[in-house]
Amino acid sequence: MAWQSVVAALALAWSAAADARHSNAVLDPRRATPGVSLELVEVPRSAPGAAAKYRLRASGLPAGVAFGVWTKSFGQDFVEVVSKQRLDEIELDPGPYPRGAAWWVAIASEDHKTAAFARVIPHPIAARDGACSLSVELISLHGNRFIAVGSGFPPGEDVDIESRALGTVARKRQRAYADGALPLDVVEHGTLGADAVARYKVKARTCAPALEYRWGESALKDH
Repeated sequence: MAWQSVVAALALAWSAAADARHSNAVLDPRRATPGVSLELVEVPRSAPGAAAKYRLRASGLPAGVAFGVWTKSFGQDFVEVVSKQRLDEIELDPGPYPRGAAWWVAIASEDHKTAAFARVIPHPIAARDGACSLSVELISLHGNRFIAVGSGFPPGEDVDIESRALGTVARKRQRAYADGALPLDVVEHGTLGADAVARYKVKARTCAPALEYRWGESALKDH
């Protein structure tokens, strides 16, 4: 969906702005090769709470070109993890990872002139009520900034949004798009050394999904 691309671009921009040391001028998701795509397909988990693992599904790759596989953990550079191996034989996992943080995977030719990128959130912060879904994505290396995303809401309906943190309540109203998605909402909680819990709720006529998540130092801990 279009809003997913917007989320990825916005999250990447915030991450780059948060810490310029982690930029990478060679492998950049904003410079993906047109016509080449990569998808991460989650392998069925052996048990609830088991680590997420993914297989690669690529299309549009030129024949006769060897590709390496690179991964980018939250706040880090891309690192090559597999070199010149059949993509359909690869199974990757991010290992312990912060909740709500995106994990990137790239395939790139040796000269990096051909590259494709995909992203997943291994441990999502999400809630659902009926057809309405709500999630927040961690985008700050300080654990205090998130992007809230909503979908499945009644098209064109005004919804009430409430965000709570440290005893402070912020309320506003937004209108759902024609496809039921909500405008992206950047939620910032200020700075805090210890961990704290925030609550984010969206109330519509037919649903009211709500979620709680930790922010601050504990938001950056692996799960």
